[in-house]
Amino acid sequence: LGSGHKMAAEALEEAFKKHGNVKVVNGSAFDFFPKWLGNIILGGYIGILKHIPKLYDIAYHWSNTGNNSFWLRDFLNLLLSYLAQGFIKKTSPDAVIVTHPTPAGVMAQYKKRCAPGLWLGAVITDFNFHHWWIYKGLDVYFTADESIQPPPELGIPAVVTGIPVRSAFSAPFEREKWRSRLGYAADDTLCLVMGGGDGLLPMPELLRALTECRDIKGLKIAAVTGHNRNLAEKLKKMALPGVMVLDFIAELPQLLRSADIVISKAGGLTAAETLAIGTEFILYDPLPGQEVRNAGYLCEKCEAKI
Repeated sequence: LGSGHKMAAEALEEAFKKHGNVKVVNGSAFDFFPKWLGNIILGGYIGILKHIPKLYDIAYHWSNTGNNSFWLRDFLNLLLSYLAQGFIKKTSPDAVIVTHPTPAGVMAQYKKRCAPGLWLGAVITDFNFHHWWIYKGLDVYFTADESIQPPPELGIPAVVTGIPVRSAFSAPFEREKWRSRLGYAADDTLCLVMGGGDGLLPMPELLRALTECRDIKGLKIAAVTGHNRNLAEKLKKMALPGVMVLDFIAELPQLLRSADIVISKAGGLTAAETLAIGTEFILYDPLPGQEVRNAGYLCEKCEAKI
């Protein structure tokens, strides 16, 4: 759930493929059950965040209190581990790295039942630690900061590596050339607004407010709408001055690196990518749960602004 977990996995895949003796298989827990069921789960998740975020906040804090919620988590992971069993046995991995709590639990259950020698690592893709990441079958956690630690009684080490980002964020980059290619002048102030693809960021209201800013010289706005075609059409019809509407683009890393200001939600991967390139970062109305906790960390330690 959430494209950030997938992007972290893609960043790891990209890095490991540079080694000739490593074969990488990038799998998703959504591959383990029917597509219609996955669509219901994803649609329900987005719907709750969009319309009744308080309910998600309650669920997040309940599940982060420890043993009271583990029975539900472990039941779901055990069921998924049986559904995933054919795929995992066919793949026959020597090591597994997970970037989301659910596949962490699925693989921990599988390891316990079928492959006790399997090496299992978990990448924490936020700037905080949630109790649903706790599994005794894990061998190591990879975290963004030394302050992000699993409970010491678990006895599983945490290695500080940072959150994985794709190589496009560190490759040589001709910023002025890319800005020109995107249609922006060297003296423009480019503000990139992201997070509207799932309808969780009020893009029309936000863009209208930004276009009324008169104290930012040469302000230009790029609004990324992801796969949300309806939102893209709505924003284009508004025809706001200085606003370019972009759908999901493969060159998003280059667009991010071309920006002077980024306005987005407080997702772990978006934050990690923005920090990696050193762009001014404004967090807009963090969602309950992990985003609020991410925002607290980013404001305290990384000079982000809400």
